[in-house]
Amino acid sequence: MKQVSIILFALLLGSQQTYAQVSKKLESFKEKVLPEYSIYFIHAELTENGQLNLSAVDKYILLSADGKRAIMVNVIKEWRESLVLVHYGSKRELWGWNAETGSTQMLDEWDLNVPQLAKIPITKPQKTALHPCFYYIGFQMGGDNQGNMNFSLSTRLGFFLLLNRWDFATTFSTGITNNVYSDVSKVWSNFGLMSRVHFPIKKCGISPNIGGEMTFAPYGGASSIVSGAFVVGISWFVGFGSLDIGIKIGNEVTTMGGYTVSPGIRSNRYK
Repeated sequence: MKQVSIILFALLLGSQQTYAQVSKKLESFKEKVLPEYSIYFIHAELTENGQLNLSAVDKYILLSADGKRAIMVNVIKEWRESLVLVHYGSKRELWGWNAETGSTQMLDEWDLNVPQLAKIPITKPQKTALHPCFYYIGFQMGGDNQGNMNFSLSTRLGFFLLLNRWDFATTFSTGITNNVYSDVSKVWSNFGLMSRVHFPIKKCGISPNIGGEMTFAPYGGASSIVSGAFVVGISWFVGFGSLDIGIKIGNEVTTMGGYTVSPGIRSNRYK
């Protein structure tokens, strides 16, 4: 129970730090980016859901659909923290990055004065754009003070809950345990749940992360061993994913290394 409490506390702390980071980036956006588009937008703020909310003026309203998209391509390139909401009068536009087409597009448009039932969305929001999925394969090695050495193959399959910042995944590991004082070897496997908070550094193309994992290891019959671990690591974005190095601290200290494939999160989002 103590391990679970520590993991939940770390995740809560990480979420608070993530929100603080987004708030700081909003101030940077208002200072460095918004002035370039002052003829189209006069104000920027965060919504309750953490989306960027831009107040548009007549210059933007009179643009054609292609003209609006040309402006929003540049805006979203500068702001990859969330979806972008544009409002003017009673009308609203929701813009975002479409992972399937690799382009910026208007995900939805509506008028607050039109009854909800009469609203016809322009396009259905892409789930992969809102919650990009990923899968990971890597190798682990570790040991303890009793001379046990672990070598294993590890996999993860998951998705992002908070766009590009907080993930959740199922895990599966299998491997072999040797003891330096014995010739006996043991093959083992476990499955579990892992969640991490990421802190990307755009200029460097890397992202430190912290989180926790709960694992379930079969132990004969209907019983199993449940354990928790604290996870810390760093990712280097390359191609359609990232090279990952991490440390898992629980009953044992384990190092992890592998590659995460993220079709919905290309490396150029950190450029």
